[in-house]
Amino acid sequence: MNAVSLLCDIIGQAGKVAARPYRDDARFGALLDAGLLQDDGLVQSVLCENCDLPHDAEIKFEFGSYGHSCPDLGFVPVERADLVAVRPNLAALVEHLHAAFECPTGGISQLGPQIWRVGLVDTPGGRAVVYFHTCLRTDDDVVSLGNALRAEIRRDYALVVTAAGHLPFRDTATYPLATMVQMDLGAACLRKIVSVAEAVGAPPRPTGGRPSVYRERFHKLLAERAAQVVAEKGRNEEAKAVLLEYRRLYPNEAAPSLPTVKAYVSEFRGG
Repeated sequence: MNAVSLLCDIIGQAGKVAARPYRDDARFGALLDAGLLQDDGLVQSVLCENCDLPHDAEIKFEFGSYGHSCPDLGFVPVERADLVAVRPNLAALVEHLHAAFECPTGGISQLGPQIWRVGLVDTPGGRAVVYFHTCLRTDDDVVSLGNALRAEIRRDYALVVTAAGHLPFRDTATYPLATMVQMDLGAACLRKIVSVAEAVGAPPRPTGGRPSVYRERFHKLLAERAAQVVAEKGRNEEAKAVLLEYRRLYPNEAAPSLPTVKAYVSEFRGG
């Protein structure tokens, strides 16, 4: 498990966590050095393992020390150092992602309790907007994401990076944080290991070789639809329609992603 995977594990616990289990882990120290974890007082409960049936026990301060009540042993003292808590510094994480993806200055905004706009990234197929959402594991998470993005301006591509789970979301790529970036221990910062263009499925940048077969075919289909006056006015609607036509004409071949087809539509229409 790398440092980012450990951070994802801590984010997935949805709150403060005890620092004690991680103290001897070099990855934990790296996250602290990078500002991705921050102190957050003391934990409010611990697992009592002194009973036949282990249970959560509330921390109390009695007789001049911290501890918890055990049905078998009574008051069990606990060292204050063992109760120190940390929590993820999500605002700092978003700043790190903004830098790792080389977004232009500005653009960071918290859109809800669990979601931030990280920034914009130019790809060969158009402009992508990158978001960070703490998790996409449940239907409630997806609803939360939809509510946050409702007022956002649509771009050619949208990418949501998540720490836990990556359920699909309409017209949006979702990608696990630990697969997208890694910790540079020497510089105490995050480095991308997957580009935004690759994550959203943008077409590769032309290198002067043979033109893309997809591009040639889609431009031909778009020209035919325009000549027949059957093209949809909206880019998204036309992309969906021409993609269906492509799949009908080439049923035994792989088709490009919808965001890529949207890029072809924009390119064909000159905008």
